[in-house]
Parts: sequence; C-alpha cells; structure tokens
Amino acid sequence: MLVARCTKCGSEFELSESCPNGHPPPYALRVKLRDCEVRDFERFALLPSFVQQLVLTSIEVGEAEGQLLPILLRLRDYGVVVCN
Repeated sequence: MLVARCTKCGSEFELSESCPNGHPPPYALRVKLRDCEVRDFERFALLPSFVQQLVLTSIEVGEAEGQLLPILLRLRDYGVVVCN
C-alpha cells in the first residue's frame, strides 16, 4: 500500500488526500509492506549487495521509500519476494 508522508510534520495519509495539518506538498512516498519474505535466495543473491540490504531492511521495518517500489514490484513479479 502506498502512503504519503508530510515532510514537515511526518503525518501519514492516503495519496489522494493532503496533509491533515494543512502543510503543502512536497510529500514523501512510502510503501507499507505486510508480512513479506525472500523466497528465492538464488535470484536474490544476484542483486547488488546495496540493493539486497535496502530490500532486507525494508522488509524488516515493514515499509520502504517510494523509490524502491519498482524494484519491490519486479521482485514480487518474479517470485523472489512474496508478501501476504
């Protein structure tokens, strides 16, 4: 699930809304991850180590920067990462 986070106060809200405290954009995009795990470690090992670390940290924390969304979607599509 994609959410927006206000860069001034840190409030989270849906993309279709604006900051509940009235702050104007720009907003940071966040991806909320639910119960995700790496399933294909052979393919995962082919990624650069810094990407592996970003993905593993995001899975552990349960959210990721919006910029990681394309990578996470590709990993999901190839069955490398599975989220319930």
